[in-house]
Amino acid sequence: MEIIYRGKRVRGEFAVKKVGIITITGLGNYGNRLQNYALQQVIEKITPCCCETLINKSCRLKGYIKKIIMPRKGKLSQREQIFQQFNEEFVHFSDIKINNITKNHRLQEFDCLVCGSDQIWNSDYPENDKANFGYFSPKIKVISYAASFGTDTIAQNKKKRYSKYLKRMAAISVREEKGKELANQLTGREDIYLHLDPTLLLRAEEWKKIEKKPKLYDGGNYILKYFLGEKDSKINQDIEKFAKANKLTIIDVISQDSPYYNIGPSEFLFLERNAEVIITDSFHACVFAILNERPFVVVERKEKNFQSMGSRIDTLLDKFHLENRRYDAGSLDETAGTPINYTRVNEILEIERNDSIQYLKKYIGEN
Repeated sequence: MEIIYRGKRVRGEFAVKKVGIITITGLGNYGNRLQNYALQQVIEKITPCCCETLINKSCRLKGYIKKIIMPRKGKLSQREQIFQQFNEEFVHFSDIKINNITKNHRLQEFDCLVCGSDQIWNSDYPENDKANFGYFSPKIKVISYAASFGTDTIAQNKKKRYSKYLKRMAAISVREEKGKELANQLTGREDIYLHLDPTLLLRAEEWKKIEKKPKLYDGGNYILKYFLGEKDSKINQDIEKFAKANKLTIIDVISQDSPYYNIGPSEFLFLERNAEVIITDSFHACVFAILNERPFVVVERKEKNFQSMGSRIDTLLDKFHLENRRYDAGSLDETAGTPINYTRVNEILEIERNDSIQYLKKYIGEN
């Protein structure tokens, strides 16, 4: 018997497996929402599986109790509402909620749980613990895909737990070289895979299908400015100077006083594809610059009270031989104006995509 499931023809009632995605599910971060969508789409495209993202409520026990006693008051902000609309339109969410004390027998409904991507294992974030490793029951098959520790080291008080969680996984895939080293040190396993972020597994034309033109955009040429870290006066001055010299406007999608602050992931995709140049400290802003073959400049990300998060961008630039995209406080014109050999980039991307897809087929498809 053949059935049609979400537009796919599959044979037999039991041909459709159920896969649960475990990732960060908060609102407000473009890269996070887009990588979630990408992993869902890729798995459903290459396997006879349906995907659902588990609603991730992981937090410290004290914080969990506080949420029960003192639920959030008020409505979602305008920005959060727009992100929620994206979720409702494009992401298949389960009604199952997970946290670090989850004991839900309904998790047995899933044939496989996939942890990833984004910084779900960043030990600087107190909520990134047991739930983000799928550590619920030995009966549930768990793998990771392009999961990230975010930083070069793990908090000392989490090493023992992380080691236990990782050792139980059927397969481990990470996003950065440093992440591969950390997983190896924690488990002693040599079979640690290094794979592309899910966003890179979809082609530019696939992303174009879900993009939307921002209502504010008037069709002019612009620099897309996207800094997740702290503001740096020197780079801001250089951007202003560069924009004036090249007759470009600046579109900032992260500053709360920017008219473009309240746009969603679909509008972000449009701005990435049509920018004259992208200047950023964001990993995913670099990814979409690469996918759309746009000029881009990478600025080192700075955040107080957090370790350096540069390893993910290091791996990305090294993989595609794009080390010259870094801003070194010298001439922004020189870095932005240096051409990128996207023919070579795309050749590497095809090889890496195939490797990543074969991993997903193998470990999700296995019983």
